[in-house]
Amino acid sequence: MQAVMLPPGIKRGLRPAATERSSRFLARYESSVLFYDVYWSADGRSIILQGPPPIDLHAHYRDARYVCLPSGKAVKARAFHSYLACVFALDAPAGTTHLDVTFAGHTQRVPIGHNHSSFFSGTDLLFTLSKDNDLDWIVDWARFHQVNQGANAILLFDNMSTRYSTTDIGTALGSVAGIARVGVVPVPFAYPLEDEAVPEHAFWAHFLQPSVIINMFRRYGMASAGILNVDIDELAVPLADESVFAAARKSRSGTVYFRGCWIEPASTAPSAETPRRHKHFSRRLPDADFRRGGTQKWALTPNRRWLQNLKIHPYPHAVQNRPMLTRHKQGTAFIAHYKAISTGWKYDRSAIAVDAAGLVEIPELAAALERAFPDKT
Repeated sequence: MQAVMLPPGIKRGLRPAATERSSRFLARYESSVLFYDVYWSADGRSIILQGPPPIDLHAHYRDARYVCLPSGKAVKARAFHSYLACVFALDAPAGTTHLDVTFAGHTQRVPIGHNHSSFFSGTDLLFTLSKDNDLDWIVDWARFHQVNQGANAILLFDNMSTRYSTTDIGTALGSVAGIARVGVVPVPFAYPLEDEAVPEHAFWAHFLQPSVIINMFRRYGMASAGILNVDIDELAVPLADESVFAAARKSRSGTVYFRGCWIEPASTAPSAETPRRHKHFSRRLPDADFRRGGTQKWALTPNRRWLQNLKIHPYPHAVQNRPMLTRHKQGTAFIAHYKAISTGWKYDRSAIAVDAAGLVEIPELAAALERAFPDKT
């Protein structure tokens, strides 16, 4: 992702709040990015510019001007907004290599990125955004979904990890049998915090993750056969012989949703010194029902006509701006959300006290772990 920054002296403002904001929130608030990325659409007809919502900069966005180079042709932008993201499309002449973008009276020259959808053409693509997760966790996550869901390609957006390089991630994922395509994309932007000063809309400043998912979809995933969106601490556990990719392709809308529940941090590892791995956890609280849990993720097949519309914005837990009658019933999987598989960046989930004797084994998860990790005991 190649950012275009706001001009000097221009910052994205904040939503009104009743109390003073913390310095930690302000330090990670995205006030400086105009566009997270600029690239050709998969069909080569449009240039896509995507970034955070305007907030208090609507007039500047409305008055922005775009000139294609080397032709010198001025073009108008079509805007497609959702709550946490905005996408603009320019119908540019073939051969355009750069844009002159004039915003708030300041002009900067912007290169146009290539579209990489052809790299993942025909694959069942597993996607996530990650930072500093153990490489073993990343490999196990990939292996589980290759064995249990048939994923054969992976696209991982790395959010400024400090423990290893993007090359290290690519090498690790390339070692997973059955994975034919691997992409690792650097994401050099701060991940936001919840805004405690606006508790009724605490996630209003979470611009980054939706924009990364839109980027995955529009720049990398449009030619894939299917896309599955799950985090490193989440496993899409099959409830039937059908993969989530197959279920999406069979569905009327081309999409399926699935819910989940927390997997408690009570390990079945041989000893307390054994490093935490997905395979060591398969139990839930007695009242945790994965069929009606709060976690929700999706899989889709991008070849449906309604998904070509740039107003459609995939978010972490839903597809925004989707038309009526395109939401499909719950899919043939559930999300196992692991408390123990965490870097503790928000709080230390792995240290949560739990009565292991009162937990309930999830047979479907235990069977799926056995298939992926037959050496788990």
